[in-house]
Amino acid sequence: MSWNALRRRYGVARRRTYDAERWPVGCVLALIVASEYKFRVRADDQSVSGSPDLFVLAEIAVYAAVAGFLFLRFRPTSQLRRADWITCSAYAYAAVLVLSALYSPYRELALVRACQVVVVLALSRSIARHCARDALHRIAHAFAVLVSASVVFGVVVPFPRLPTQPDRFTWLYLHPVDAGQFLALAVVILVAYAFGHRLARPGPHWPLPAYLALLAICAAGLIGSNTRGAAFGAIVGCLAIAGLRWRGRRRLEIAVALALVLITAWLATGPLIEAFFVRGESAERLASLNSRTDLWAYALEAFLQRPLYGHGLTASQGLFLDEIGLGGGHNGLVNVLVDAGLLGAVVWLVLLGCIVTAAVALRNLRPEPRLDRILVLAVLSGLLANSMFTEGLGAPANVACVWLFLLAAWTSMASTRNSPPMLPSHIPIEEVERRWSDEPR
Repeated sequence: MSWNALRRRYGVARRRTYDAERWPVGCVLALIVASEYKFRVRADDQSVSGSPDLFVLAEIAVYAAVAGFLFLRFRPTSQLRRADWITCSAYAYAAVLVLSALYSPYRELALVRACQVVVVLALSRSIARHCARDALHRIAHAFAVLVSASVVFGVVVPFPRLPTQPDRFTWLYLHPVDAGQFLALAVVILVAYAFGHRLARPGPHWPLPAYLALLAICAAGLIGSNTRGAAFGAIVGCLAIAGLRWRGRRRLEIAVALALVLITAWLATGPLIEAFFVRGESAERLASLNSRTDLWAYALEAFLQRPLYGHGLTASQGLFLDEIGLGGGHNGLVNVLVDAGLLGAVVWLVLLGCIVTAAVALRNLRPEPRLDRILVLAVLSGLLANSMFTEGLGAPANVACVWLFLLAAWTSMASTRNSPPMLPSHIPIEEVERRWSDEPR
């Protein structure tokens, strides 16, 4: 069998020292770090005012560098390609956000965020078109290492805490809610790899103790951040993994064992768990979900003013800040409704629905990319649970937004029967040729 036939059939490419599976890791982590890692304290009103500082310019430069790299490496062509529903919905969501930036009351910030969404979309589509599926597993592993290293850095080099959050763990000047979102994602990813350690997959295969060590670091950081929404998202994601990893009678046995473990943990550490979620706050503050219900009431009024198209990208960050002193919608759907109206909310929900539907349908493929299905559904479940209390999944230029487009690309790649095989990426081409030399030509 010829090399070209092997490459077309099995998705194997001849790689140089820096091959096609290394640049996605660098690009994704660069965008995440540039968008989320805070190296200084900046007032919220300065963000919406459109006045950039050195770190804002550095963030824009990182996005511009990634965009330039993608343009030079993968020259865009005028040739139209047939796209699936996931790809179409990802393009539609990005287009709605870009259009909504044109009438935003905070034009400068909105245009920057719109360009960042375009770069994230271009990166996800470049990965889907030009990479093997093991590149996405490499990204997941690198992300877990990044978060674990950040936790260690936060312990070794503690930065001054925010005045309103003196006892909550974070690193640099990252808000504990944002840090919790990172940690919840890493916990879900590491639990998936630990539970699915024996499942066939492309990409890195680390020893089980390595996954458990990283999981212990991220779980400790999540507990220290005391972020209830992120903890809830991590729990939902882990339960999704437990439900998807096993089938039939085995699933029932696992469910019973898990229920017994949870009941025992509650009986043994009930006061500690209650203290974690209560955080010493009054009943009135808990009833309002830390003023979120007041914010959502105002968001409903703002949405009814412009229900179809919304107030424009990033409008929620400034409108809520002016009214009640809180920036952002503190809920993914609320944030989309205020920024992009019903049109944006429908497109956003369609994108989520397409990812879920296609990920569930992966069960029908042979061979089944089982760990890919578990990872996509678990990570998305965790993000959706956390988005009940934070706007990350419905806002641009953050870690949740990057993972949303990555999950769309991941599901699209795994759904294609001609996608790369389950062969480990480290197998040399000579071994591949030897294995498949007897196949019909």
